[in-house]
Amino acid sequence: MGFLDKFPGAGTSAPGGDDWAKQAADAQAAADEILKNSGYAGGTADPAAMDVGQLSADRAAIEAQAHEQNRILGVGSPATLTLMSKVDTGETAGGNPIYVLELKVEPEGGTAYTVKKKEIIPSTTLASYSDGMTSVGRIDPADKNLVAFGDKPFM
Repeated sequence: MGFLDKFPGAGTSAPGGDDWAKQAADAQAAADEILKNSGYAGGTADPAAMDVGQLSADRAAIEAQAHEQNRILGVGSPATLTLMSKVDTGETAGGNPIYVLELKVEPEGGTAYTVKKKEIIPSTTLASYSDGMTSVGRIDPADKNLVAFGDKPFM
């Protein structure tokens, strides 16, 4: 006899009366759907069918972008970045589309210029990347063509 055996229904129902097993199955189905929508066939139910190499490559690409942006935010000089246009490359990383952004870069106290930047953009934030949007940014001191959105490191 365990501690929870003293309580009627303990361990058999989730809050709100839902069955724990059903809740777990629903969560598993949602995870499988996300994986399949991200291009990883099989989902968690069939790991043998999942392309683990692609999953690892996608994770590496997303991490590399985050680290590079964080590096630029740590050492870069301030600028204003204006999105002039974006083009979907047709590629994805982790289910997120990859775009080529054309940006007008206005360095603080300097002359404006244009750069193109390849960026992985989560579908959930894509709406905030509208043409003409302006953001604070940073410019890599070693290469003015490398820029990042933001004003301080995030990691």
